[in-house]
Amino acid sequence: MKDIKTLLRRGCATLAPLAGYSDVAFRRLCRDFGADLTVTEMVSAAGLEHKSKKTAALLAVAPNESPSCAQLFGHDPEQFYRALFHPDMVKFDIVDVNMGCPVRKVFGHGEGSALMLDPERAAAIVSALKRGDKPVTVKMRLGVKDAENCVDFARRMEDAGADLITVHGRTRDQLYSGEADWDMIRKIAASVSVPVLGNGDIDRSDIEERKEGVYGVAIGRGAVADPQIFSGKRELTRYEVILRHLSYGEEYFGERYAVTALRSFIPFYLKGLPDIKRIRNAAMVCRDKQSLLDVLREADV
Repeated sequence: MKDIKTLLRRGCATLAPLAGYSDVAFRRLCRDFGADLTVTEMVSAAGLEHKSKKTAALLAVAPNESPSCAQLFGHDPEQFYRALFHPDMVKFDIVDVNMGCPVRKVFGHGEGSALMLDPERAAAIVSALKRGDKPVTVKMRLGVKDAENCVDFARRMEDAGADLITVHGRTRDQLYSGEADWDMIRKIAASVSVPVLGNGDIDRSDIEERKEGVYGVAIGRGAVADPQIFSGKRELTRYEVILRHLSYGEEYFGERYAVTALRSFIPFYLKGLPDIKRIRNAAMVCRDKQSLLDVLREADV
């Protein structure tokens, strides 16, 4: 098994897993701009056993994704262990466990951030995965209602064998509102001996400051708005970024799906433009590549 520190350098900037956004096309784009690691959208450990086609699609890997990381969610430790041997999982270098998703239907099944209420089960999941031959990482929040037990929880995950912990600086009840608590993220980092990545409210202007006191950062919404955040410079125009993203989407999913998938990114990509509402509305009804590009050219994106 490779040591996590040989796969990820100190001071790294990774793409955090984002349901509905971090598909293989977007991950490949972020790698182009220097992301040190890109993580898949969360994949159901149960879905792998049921051989879902949708689940298999989530586990495509881009040619520039090395090392590669798949994020799993669920609640059955043995199901996580069996997932390691699924044909679509064996190609990944790292396995991440989702212990932070706040969505009601995930939380209600005792999965995602609900695992923070059940540290015994959470630890059992990590221990089960450690029976395999891949580094195991954990993505957690500060807690469910408050951050009272987050340090103890992180220590428990380390004791269970977690090789790295990513901490989103909000509780489950906060969802994505308010400000991420970076003081608490750094407190967790100082309380464990494994690397800790901080996540939450990272943009181009403060990325280096955010790296202080942690091993590295995991960027989510900041990367959706600006995938070039990883390079530290703007190599391409906004239009060129969209064009490359669309091209990758076409390659993996076909034109129609690629255009539809890109709609989720349009409000972020166009942020700050004058008359953005009209441009966004026009782009959101496009069903083919040419019509979308025509809208963007007309708006001088």
